[in-house]
Amino acid sequence: MTKPHVILADLTHTAQGISALYFPLGAGFVASYAQQEMGDSFSFDLFKFPEDTAASIIEKKPRVIAFSTYAWNFRLALKMATWAKTVVPEAIIVFGGPNFPVVEDEKKAFMVENSIVDFYIQNEGEIGFVEVLRTLEVHDFDLEQIHDAGAKITNCCYLAADKLIAGDVERILDVNDIPSPYLTGMFDKFFDVPLVPMLETTRGCPFSCAFCADGLKSKNRVVRFETERVRKELNYIQARIQNVDELVITDLNFGMYKQDRKTAEYLADLQANTKWPRIVKASAGKNQPERIIETASLLKGSWMIGSAVQSTDDEVLANINRSNIATDAFRQFIDFANDQSDGSLSYSEIILALPGDTREKHLKSLRSGIENNVNTLRMYQAMMLMGTSMASQESREKFKLGTRFRVLPGGIGVYKFGDAEIPIVETEEIIVSSKDMPFDDYVSCRVMNLLVETYINNDLFEEVFASLEAMGIKTFDVLERLHSDIGSFSPRVTRIIQSFIRETVEDLYDTQAEAETFATRPENMAKFMSGDLGGNELLEHRAQLYLELEEVANILCRTIHSILAEANLWQEETARFFEQLTAFVIHRKQHLHEDQATSEKLFDYDFKALSSNRFSVDPREIRSEDSGVKIQFYHTVDQKDYIQNTMNLYQNHPGGIGRMIQRSNLKMMYRNFDYA
Repeated sequence: MTKPHVILADLTHTAQGISALYFPLGAGFVASYAQQEMGDSFSFDLFKFPEDTAASIIEKKPRVIAFSTYAWNFRLALKMATWAKTVVPEAIIVFGGPNFPVVEDEKKAFMVENSIVDFYIQNEGEIGFVEVLRTLEVHDFDLEQIHDAGAKITNCCYLAADKLIAGDVERILDVNDIPSPYLTGMFDKFFDVPLVPMLETTRGCPFSCAFCADGLKSKNRVVRFETERVRKELNYIQARIQNVDELVITDLNFGMYKQDRKTAEYLADLQANTKWPRIVKASAGKNQPERIIETASLLKGSWMIGSAVQSTDDEVLANINRSNIATDAFRQFIDFANDQSDGSLSYSEIILALPGDTREKHLKSLRSGIENNVNTLRMYQAMMLMGTSMASQESREKFKLGTRFRVLPGGIGVYKFGDAEIPIVETEEIIVSSKDMPFDDYVSCRVMNLLVETYINNDLFEEVFASLEAMGIKTFDVLERLHSDIGSFSPRVTRIIQSFIRETVEDLYDTQAEAETFATRPENMAKFMSGDLGGNELLEHRAQLYLELEEVANILCRTIHSILAEANLWQEETARFFEQLTAFVIHRKQHLHEDQATSEKLFDYDFKALSSNRFSVDPREIRSEDSGVKIQFYHTVDQKDYIQNTMNLYQNHPGGIGRMIQRSNLKMMYRNFDYA
C-alpha cells in the first residue's frame, strides 16, 4: 500500500528574483523530525520554490500540504493552498510559523478569515506537526470526525463548529532529537541554487521584546544542539557550498553563552583551512559583552558583529519591554568589532516609530550609535508583526499608533500553478505615526535615515569624518547640516532625494485590501515587475546615491567648507585637504561592483601615512608634499572572488545592488592602496 504523501514548503517569492536567499531551515527541521517519527506511515518532500511545489502537488497528489509562513510569504502560501485544493480536494492544509496571533479571539478570527487552513501549528513546529499527522492517521484523515471529537492537539489550533480548539503549547525537551536536515541529505538539492546556508546552535530567547515574535514567554527557555552535531553540519555545508561566502547562524543571542566559543573555534579552523565562510552573520547576545568579544575574537573580523539597540530612549525601551546593555559596555563592544581588521564591520539596529518614539528621540538614537563608533546603522520601520504584543489592539489604542500598509518589496508576482496564473501580493503593516510622532516627523526621520545610509554606513566616508572629529566637529552635526541643506543639493542628487520622499509618502495604503487591489491591476503589476513600483525605497535610493558617489562626495565637501567658515576654522590649506581627501575616497570606493582594475592617482598629501592613524589627524597640522604622493589602488585576488560571489548572490535578489550594499560587508570590497 502506498504511503500518504506529505509536502512541506517554505516558499519564497521568485517573480523578481529569489526574495528569501536562505536555506529553509525551520521547515527543514519540521520535515526531518516528521520523517524520523512518522516515516513508516508517510512519505515526505520539502520545497522552497513555488513552481517546483506546484508541479509536485500535481504529480504526487499529496494527502497533506504544509506551509511555513512568515510576513514575507503568507499570501503566497495561502494562494497556493487555495489552488492546491482545486487539484487535490481531499488534501489537508497545515500552516505554521510565527505569523499567527497570540490572543484567543484574534486566533479564532484568523482561522475564520483563512478557512482554507485546516490546522495551524503555533510555537515550535516539530511536535505540533507530528501530532497533527498522528491525529489524521488515527481518524483516517476524516476532518469531520476530528472536529466531532474536539481533540486537543499539542501546539495546534483549528476550528470545529465555529469553536477554536487549541492544544497545550509545549517545546521539545531535547532539540538533538531533531535530525539535521543537512546530515540526512534533505537539503542537498538546495546547494545547487545560490542560497545562503543557515545554522541553529541554540533555540529560544530569554528576553521579551514586544515587537518580536520570539519575545513570547513560551520561547524563553534556551536549549542547545550538541557541539559535535554542529561540527558535522559545518563540515557537510563546507564540502558542498558553491560560490557562496556567507553563513548565517540563526541563534538569537550568539556569543552570549560559553558553548558559543566552541562553535567559533571550529569556524575559525574551517576558515583557516578552507577560506569558508568569509562572512559570518549572527545576532549578538544582548548581555555578556566580554564573552561575546571573546567569541568574536576567534573569527578575526569575519563576524559582522553588532548590537540591536532599537532605541536609546528609556521610555521607548520600557514600552517595548526591552533593556539595552550599558553604554560603556556597548562602546567597548563596538570598538572591539572595529579593531578586528581593516575590513571589520560593526553595526547597530534602530527601529523608527516604536511606541513613544519622537523625531528627537530617533535622532538621538542615531547620534548615539555614530558617536559610539558604529560604522553601519541598520534602520528599520516598525512592522506590526502578527503574534507580537505590539500588534495587539491594546497597544494600538494606548499609543494611538497610526499604521499603513505597503507592498512588501520583492513580495509580488504572477505565478503559474498548473494551468492557473495567479497574481499574489504580500503586504506589511508599518507604523507611520503615533500620539508622539506626527507623520511629517516620520518622513523627516526617514530622510535622515537615507543620509546615514549614504554617508555613514560601511564607513564610506570614514576618512573624512575622522579628520573632522580631530578638528572638534561632530559627525552627526554634519549630517544634521546636510539634512537642513537638502534644498541646495545638486539637481541629480536632489531628484533622488525627492523620489525617495515621494515613494515614502505615496506607496502607503489604508488597508491590506486596498494595497492588494492596487497592486494586482494589470497595469500596476507590470510596473511592480519592472521595478517602477514597490521597491525598498531606502535601499534603492541608497544605491542610486552610491552610483552618484562623486557628486555625493562633492556635496559633503561643500558642506564642510561652510561649517569650517562658520566656526572660523576655514583655511585655504584645510579646504584643499578635504577636497583631496574626498577625491581619495572616490578613487578607493567608487564602482566596486564594476571596476576592479589597478589604478594610480597623484595627491598633494600622504594619505598612506595618515591611514596608519585612521585619518584621525587635525588637517591644520598637516602640510602638503611639494612633489606630491602617487597612490596605487588595487583589489587582491580574495577581494575579487568575494566581490564576484556577492554579486552572483545578490543579482538573484529583487533588491539587487541596494540589498548587496546593505547586507554584505562593503568594507571588504574597498580597494587597497599603497605607494606607487
